[in-house]
Order: sequence, then structure tokens, then C-alpha cells
Amino acid sequence: MGHRRSWSISAAVVALAFGAFGAASAQAPSQEQTYCGRDLGQWFYCDRPAPPEQPEERSENSPLRSMRAPEIAELEQFQKELEEARNIATWRPSPETVETYYRLQQVALDKGGMFADYYRRLVWTNPELDYTVKRPVVEVAKHGWTDDRLADRDLFLRNVSDKVGLFYVYRGSCGPCTIASPIVKSFGDRFGMSVSAISADGAPNQHFPSARRDQGQLQQWGVRQMTPALLFFQSSDVDPRTGEVRPRRVRGANGQMMELLPCRKREGCLTYAGAGVMSLEDIAERLFVLLSKEPGTDF
Repeated sequence: MGHRRSWSISAAVVALAFGAFGAASAQAPSQEQTYCGRDLGQWFYCDRPAPPEQPEERSENSPLRSMRAPEIAELEQFQKELEEARNIATWRPSPETVETYYRLQQVALDKGGMFADYYRRLVWTNPELDYTVKRPVVEVAKHGWTDDRLADRDLFLRNVSDKVGLFYVYRGSCGPCTIASPIVKSFGDRFGMSVSAISADGAPNQHFPSARRDQGQLQQWGVRQMTPALLFFQSSDVDPRTGEVRPRRVRGANGQMMELLPCRKREGCLTYAGAGVMSLEDIAERLFVLLSKEPGTDF
């Protein structure tokens, strides 16, 4: 019954539309009535379609082309000439072709030298742009900066050793592991940081008598097959009651404050620190950067 009623309503609408169309067609259609390509009648509406947008032609005098810096065009033309001269001199070497290429190359070198001179003058006269103020490269200043950094690093690692621990992965059949094992052991002793050794093949380790056999955790952690490998675990900084992050701050050698980058996971954070034989200083530097430096602030 519902389908019949729906059909009858539709038929009535169609009949009404055709009736209106027939009445309107008796009159001469105006331009406004027929701009959609047919006589619309009084019951139909049609918006006049907007003309399709034509792509703007970029003539030599167009605004888009005039916005382009002339130096760019000059550089592109010069690069083209330099490349062509190089190819010609390489393929048809002669005193003339080689000299042509050499003279063009000399222009490029002169331009580069001028840029370098302006660059260093800018840095010298604007200390806020001088990266060497932050990280000295001059030998006499570099020693002082290095000493301060090492002192800060050691203070930091000792003060966060209760929140950070190492996982050392080795194999009994791994030659480099025999070199790395005592180094990792010395690192843990120096900074008071716990080290848990995991044997990937079940072999014992004289430096880590309590080493544990891999029970599938290495695959779960995504540890690669290469050994020796180091990972560090950081306990969560999220308050279990409030959900707030509680950062750990450490005072450096010169009184400035350093902050342990917080672990925002309630279960703690496990980070891959690298593989292969690393010196004690390299391990300390990696952990110091990964635990205390935001990307881009210590490079």
C-alpha cells in the first residue's frame, strides 16, 4: 500500500511538471528561461553555470612572471652555460674549450667566495647568529666547554641512575661482545646504574654472572640480531594517582638546571641506544643526549 501511494505521488508530481511545461511552452521562451538549454517553466529553477576557469597564460609581462627574482633567471642561465661548457670540454677537449669552461668555473668560485665572506662577516657582527658561542670550535675555548659538559654529564647520569637502567644484549659466539662486556660493566659501576645482561644464545658471561637467557623479550622489544647491543629503560614520570608528569631536575656543575626528559608511558620507556662496541665515553654521551636534550638543541 505504501509503495502504491509513493508511486501515485511521484506520478502526480511528474504529471504536474509536464502540465506546467506544456503551459509554459505555449509562450515564447525568454533568454532567462532557456539559459539552461531548455524551457524551464515556472516550477523549475536553474542557477546560471559559472564559466569554466581558464588557466592564466604566463606571458613574459604577466604579474606571476614579474614576481620572479631576476637573479634566479641569471643563475639558471649561468648554470646551463657552465654545464654545457663542461660537457663540450670533456667531449671535445682543446685549449679553447677547456679555457672556456675554466673561466666560467672561476666565475662560480668567485661568487662562492664572495658569499662565504659575507656569511662570516654577518656571523662576526651578530653574535646571536654565531653558533660557536654556543659550542666553541677554537681550541682554547673548546677545552673549557668540554670540561663543563663532561662534569654536567657525569652529575646528570649519577643523579638519574635510580630512574634509568641498562639492558646489555650479548652472545657467547660474538667476538666483539668479549670487548664490550667489561666496558659496559665499568660504565654501570662508574655511574651507579644497574645493568641487566641478556644472553641471546644462552651463553654465560664472566662479567655478568647473573645474566639471563632470552625468553622472547628481545623479539618483543624489536632488538635486531646484531650484538652487542644496548637499550636503556626509564621508569615512568606519570603520577599514577593524578596522571600528571613529574619531571626530574638536576643541578649542573655551574649551577644551571638540567631536566630529565620525562617518560610519559605508565609502563615505562624502553629505548634502543645502539649496537656494536662502544667506549665508556660514547655510552655516557649517548645516554646524556637521549635523556636530557630535546632534538635540535644540542647539535
